[in-house]
Amino acid sequence: MGYISFSEFKRLDIRVGEIVEAEKVEGSRKLVRLTVDLGNERRQLVAGIAEYYEPSQLVGKQIVVVTNLQPRK
Repeated sequence: MGYISFSEFKRLDIRVGEIVEAEKVEGSRKLVRLTVDLGNERRQLVAGIAEYYEPSQLVGKQIVVVTNLQPRK
C-alpha cells in the first residue's frame, strides 16, 4: 500500500457520524450492520468488528466516515 498525494486526500469527503442502530449480520461472526446519522442523512454501513464489540456498545458512539468511497458491492 502506497501513499496518496495531498490533492487525492482533498477529494475525500470525511465526516463524523453517530451510530444510531447496530446489529450483528445474520450468518457472520465478524460483521455488524450500523446505521449512522451524518446530520443531513442516515447511512447503513457494515463493519468487521463483531469479534471486538457487542452491538449495544456501539450505539451512541461517534465514528469517522469517508462518505464518497465507491461501494464495495
